[in-house]
Amino acid sequence: MKDPVRIVFRSALDRPPAMGDGLRVGIYQGQGPVGSAAAVERNLDRMEEVAALAGGYGCQVLVFPEKYTTGYAIGVEECRDLAEHALGPSVERARLAAKECGLALVLPYPERDGERFYDAVSVIAADGLVLANYRKSHLYGAAERRNYSFGHELPPVVSVNGIGVGVLNCYECEFPPLYQSLAERGAKVVLGPTAADFHFRLADGTMSQVPYQDATRHIIPAMASIWRLFIAYANRRGWEQVPAGSWQYRGNSGIWGPDGEPLVAATAEDRQHDCLLIADCLPAGVPPFSPEGDHTRDNRLALNPALRPPA
Repeated sequence: MKDPVRIVFRSALDRPPAMGDGLRVGIYQGQGPVGSAAAVERNLDRMEEVAALAGGYGCQVLVFPEKYTTGYAIGVEECRDLAEHALGPSVERARLAAKECGLALVLPYPERDGERFYDAVSVIAADGLVLANYRKSHLYGAAERRNYSFGHELPPVVSVNGIGVGVLNCYECEFPPLYQSLAERGAKVVLGPTAADFHFRLADGTMSQVPYQDATRHIIPAMASIWRLFIAYANRRGWEQVPAGSWQYRGNSGIWGPDGEPLVAATAEDRQHDCLLIADCLPAGVPPFSPEGDHTRDNRLALNPALRPPA
């Protein structure tokens, strides 16, 4: 491996969970190049290295951060140059890596469909089959809306190792109804690729005056606890340098359990290194929220299963 990867592994099991019992989740938090064809190749090389490493630790699914292939902080021109079709070369390499390493793989990338572009996530099974191609339905801010069209499908729920797995994309990890929707459709584990930073360059060229809030402090623990979910939040670390400015990412990746506590979470020291964070998610062992309370069962507010038109 060209650059070292720091391993943070939390498990009480001798081997990965059996089919239907749980899921060994790996999340990659790294710093990578951005905005060019060469950057895409280097990031995919790194993906293959990390997938092999994760497979060696028995991971059954491996999650990469939002727009992993290109880097997050790309403009319209880079997006048009680097976006790929849903079964393009980046997804094809991910499919091969999933098969070779024996794990499911979640690869975020910018997708091209004709003249439309999407902030997409490909969910690939361990046999290389694409289980879902999800187009981000809740875009954040002017820059994302300038680059991408809104997706029009609800976030998906797929089966990995016999466990219902939901997928959210970055900003979507902050919308409580999306968790309710995933839980009601059978998700036990939610995977959230993200690119959450501190201050960042706004679409008009000025810097944001307020840092982006850390969703792992309040929102994610609360959603995990209320809906009795395991939530894996896969963020970037370090910096991306682009013509518009510099982006510094929070490096706040982790996996939270249904009690709202982290099973594994990146520390300040971890943010100085590319990391593979691993933990076992075991839904069968999750106790109820309280002796008599169950939010999923007791909730009387029905969700509208359709997405509203974007504002």
